[in-house]
Order: sequence, then structure tokens, then C-alpha cells
Amino acid sequence: MVPQSNLRCCTFSACPPSARPRTQHPHRADVRIEGRSGLSSGWSTAQFPTTTSRSAEADMSDERRFDILSPEFHAKPFTTLDRMRTEGPVVRLRLPIVGRTWLAASHESCAELLKNSQDFARDPANAGSRTQKRILKVLPRTLGLLASNMLGHDDPEHRRLRALVDEAFQRRTIAALKPTIVQTADRLLDKLDGKPEVDLMAEFCRDLPLSVICAMLGLPEKDHDRFKNWLGGLKETANVFAVIRAIPGVISVVRYLRRVSRPGGGALPEGLIAALREAEIERQRLSEDEIVSMIFLLFGAGQETTTHLISGGLYALLTNSDQLSRLRQDPGLMPTCIEECLRYVSPVQMTKPRFATRDLIWQGRQFRRGEMFAAFLAAANCDPARFERPHTFDITRHPNPHLSFGTGVHFCLGFQLARAEASIGIQRILDRFPDLLLARGAEDIRWHKRLGIRALARLPVRLAA
Repeated sequence: MVPQSNLRCCTFSACPPSARPRTQHPHRADVRIEGRSGLSSGWSTAQFPTTTSRSAEADMSDERRFDILSPEFHAKPFTTLDRMRTEGPVVRLRLPIVGRTWLAASHESCAELLKNSQDFARDPANAGSRTQKRILKVLPRTLGLLASNMLGHDDPEHRRLRALVDEAFQRRTIAALKPTIVQTADRLLDKLDGKPEVDLMAEFCRDLPLSVICAMLGLPEKDHDRFKNWLGGLKETANVFAVIRAIPGVISVVRYLRRVSRPGGGALPEGLIAALREAEIERQRLSEDEIVSMIFLLFGAGQETTTHLISGGLYALLTNSDQLSRLRQDPGLMPTCIEECLRYVSPVQMTKPRFATRDLIWQGRQFRRGEMFAAFLAAANCDPARFERPHTFDITRHPNPHLSFGTGVHFCLGFQLARAEASIGIQRILDRFPDLLLARGAEDIRWHKRLGIRALARLPVRLAA
């Protein structure tokens, strides 16, 4: 799992955001992303008040190009990330669909953005925009409730929801879940015995987190395959049309979750769904809509992003044979290995947006109320100001102050689960298949076209020499 600010939750709105006036700043340099589409499941048009544009001539005169969504970028991101930081700690890009956004590109600016909840709000309404509220009114209720999750709120509402969810989470410790993770990993690996070559993405990396989050929530095992089919459309969200095609599956998931979250609806009593339903602090409880929205959010965080942490971590090890050999010789290095995977892979590339709550001077620039910001975690995690040899994959790196779990009030809710799943998953597969190798050259490994998340399309491996 990843920072609350990063958890992937679709609102599936194809509606274009309405425009609002914008004060011009003639000395700012806009940066345009190469490519026309690529909205990831973590970014929702319901959350972005866009700005009116200047003339096309003015736009072209001060724009520079940065590709942060193509498969080529995800295969070799460091050159682009370094080039971005030379522009300064905050760089403005024109993101697909959502428009101009200021990206914090240094470790310091990312950390400051995520910690400063007074000057930067998650809810655009707290920055003077009514766009999200208007869009939510026209969305079908089934989809609208997904946009109204904990991640979109500021305090005090965020604090209320977070406290209730924390109360539910505390009932199940990670230590209690580890046997389930081990059993699930071994069951999936049993199916691979005797196969000379497999796609680990399809056969292991995707199924492990999905099965674990289903078990953690307390969903009946017979329903797990249904969830794989329903959520299958979320694997490809490279443009708005892919998102639209995923809507029927999302509606089915929401209807199912609404039923199963009710008393007697089928959720197991020891699972997180029951704990969310029963959580109470100062006579406050989660509503049914809040429970459904939170469960869906946990699926995004507990399945997709952890999938790409495990697959990206395995890919990093398989393409850095010296580090793989070192880990095999000393399995006690697994904890620092996982931290380095979080930094080096950066499966979640950027956070959900924040909005300036007032006119302010920050990072040496002047900004206006309502301007949109996001922390570009991938750039922060390879900032040479904080990391020695940032382009090097080093499983002994310590300290490792990566920001993959975020920081501040939206720090990742499930960071312990993410670490446990990745460490157990990687260790079990390395133990089972000591001759594990990539079945293709690194140049033939394909990455998805995504904005905000770094995702392998396939991970073909040879299980035996």
C-alpha cells in the first residue's frame, strides 16, 4: 500500500472539468507532457478545477517537453527525472485531461507539500473551487460515492474518518496476517511447479495482493475470482475510454460491497469489513457509503500498487544480478531490500493533487489560490540532495528516506501490510526457484503507458536453468 495521498481509487468521471479564471505569471515556464492520454486510476477529473488557457502561441513559446507517462519513460525514468529537477524544485506540466499542474520535483519540496496542510488542501472546495461538487452532482450515485472517500478530505473530516479506519485496522495485526500471506504465496507458486517459463505478473504478482486483501476484508473465498473479473478493466486506464469501459465492472463491485458490508451480508466476522462496520469513536461510526468507499479504496491500495511493488522489485533484482546474489547469500537483507525497491521502483509516481488555499510565495515562486499541485514522488526518490548514487539499486542502502509512503497526515495507512506482502512474496519465490531468470532482455520488457503509476505489462521469467 501507499500513502493515502496515493491510493488508487477511480471516480470514473468522463466529464471535463469546468474552467475558472487564472492570473497570468509571465516569468513561469510551462512544461508539456509528450503524448495525449494517460490518466491513471489515481487521478479523477472530479477533483481538478482546470484553468483557462492562454493563446496557443504563448503556450508553445514557453513550454518544454517532459514525457512522464510513456512505456519508454517507465523503462528508463532517471534521465527525465534529473532533467526535471534542473528546472527547479517545482515544475509546471500540462497533464493529460486535467491540465496544468505544479509538480514538486525535489525531495524537500515534495515533503513540504505533503506536510503543509494549511497552505495546500486536498479538497479543492477549501481552495475556492466548486468544480468537484458540481461534477459529483451529475455522477451516478454508485460512482459518486467513490469520489467522496477519505483521501479527498481535509481535517477535521479526514481526521474523523482516519480515526475510525485506524480503529478497525488495529483489530488485525500484520503478524496475524503473515501466515495468510505465506499460505497464499505458496498456493500460487505450487501452480507454477513444472512450468519452464511463466509471466509472473499474471501468475503471481497480481493474484497475491488481491487474495490477501480479500482475506483481510473477510470476503468469502468463493467470491475472489469474481473480483478478479470485475476489477480486470482497471489494469488498463491509459485514457478516458478505457476508464469508461471499466464502469460496468465497478458498478458490480460497488453493489456487491454494499450488500456484503451489511450485517448478515456474507462478510466474515473476523474480517476488516466487520471491523469497519463496528468501529466507533465518541459515538461516531462510519456510514454505509463511507464503508463501501473505504473498501473500494483499500482494493486499489491493497492490490494494484502492491502488485507493482512486488513485480517491480523482482524486476530490479533480476536486472541487478549482484544485488540478487547478495540477497540470496544473506536473506536478512530483505527489510532494506524492500525499502530500496520502494525508492528505486517508485511504483506510485505521484500523489493525488493539492490546491493552494491562499496566495503565497513558496519555493521561491509566487502562486495564486486554487492552483493545483502534486508531489512527484519518483523525482523525490532519486534526488541526489538526499541519496548517494540515486540511480544505483543498492539493497543495503541505509538510511533510506524515500517518500513512497508519503508523509504528513496522509501517511500511508497500510505501510506495514505493503512491506509484509512484498518481503514475503519476493522471499518465497526466490526460495522456490533458485535459478529464476528473466526470459527476455531488459530492452524487450514492456511497461504500461500510465500517468502516476509505474507498471510492468508482463514479467516473463524462466523458473529453471
